[in-house]
Amino acid sequence: MKNFRFLFIILIMVLINNPTHTQEEDFYGESNDSLEIYLIDNYIKSETEKILILSWMTNIPVKSKVEIKDIGIYPVSDTLTDFHQVKIDLNNFKFDKEENYFRIISEFEDGKIIESDDYSFLVPVDSSLQFGSQSITTSSSYYLYNFLTGITLWLLPSPGLAIENNQTKFALVKDLPIISIGSSSAYKTFPYAYFYSGYSHIFNGDIKNAFRIGTKYLYEIKDLKHFISFGIGGFTNFKGSNGLSSEIGFSFLKVLNTFEMYGSYSYNYLLSTKRKFHLFNIGLFTSSFSINLNY
Repeated sequence: MKNFRFLFIILIMVLINNPTHTQEEDFYGESNDSLEIYLIDNYIKSETEKILILSWMTNIPVKSKVEIKDIGIYPVSDTLTDFHQVKIDLNNFKFDKEENYFRIISEFEDGKIIESDDYSFLVPVDSSLQFGSQSITTSSSYYLYNFLTGITLWLLPSPGLAIENNQTKFALVKDLPIISIGSSSAYKTFPYAYFYSGYSHIFNGDIKNAFRIGTKYLYEIKDLKHFISFGIGGFTNFKGSNGLSSEIGFSFLKVLNTFEMYGSYSYNYLLSTKRKFHLFNIGLFTSSFSINLNY
C-alpha cells in the first residue's frame, strides 16, 4: 500500500511538471523565431586589400559569430548587444570564385543558438580563373550601384493630391529626415522621432513651391512591423506666404529591406490669407541617411 501511494505521488508530480516543461520549450522557440537581423555593411574593402567588412543589427541583444563557408568561424561579440560589427582579414586565402557565402550565428542570453540563412559577399578574382568569362563585375561597383539606388530612392519625390478651393490638384512632396532620435537598443526598428526639411510643389496651386520644416513622431506597431506617424511643421514660399501644418500617416510596405512605403494626410493653414488646403501623398521613408542620435 505504501509503495502504491509512493508511485501515485510520483505520477502526479510528473503530470504537473510536464506542461511547464512544454511551455518553456515553446517560449524559447518563439524567442528564436522572433530574432531578426538587419544587415548594414557587407563588402570587401578593396581589390588589393581583401578585408571583409560586416555590420548588422538585431532586434534582440545576442552574442554573435560569423561562419564563412570553407574558411572558418570568427567571433564578433562575446557580450549581449544588438549592434554587431567586424573586420575579417581574408588576404591569406585564395578565392577561385567571385561570390562567397557566410552565415551569422547568434547566441541568446539563455545559451540558445540560432543560425541565419546564407548571405553572399563578392571577392574580386583574376578573370583568368573564370573559364569563358570575359568580364567580372567588381565588388566596389556592385556596392556603389546599391548605394546610388538607395540615394535615388531617398531623394525621389512623393506623388500626392492637394485639395484647395474645392479643387483637386496634383502635387509633389519630399520630406528628408535630417536628425533622427532613437534608442541604442534595436528592440525598436524605427526612431522615436525625427526632424525633417523638404519641399512641396502643387501644380496650379495658390502656393506652387514651398519650403517645409517640422518634426514627426513614430509610434511603432511591433506585431505588424510598421508605424503610425504624427507630425507638426511649417512651410513658406519666402514671398510672404507662411503656414502651419499637422499630419498623420502610416507605413504599410517594406521596400528593399531599408525603406518603408507610407501614406499620409496633412492639414495646411495659411496664416496670411487664413486659407487652408489638404494634402495626401504616398512616399518612402528611411532614417539611414540622417544623423542618428541614440540613447
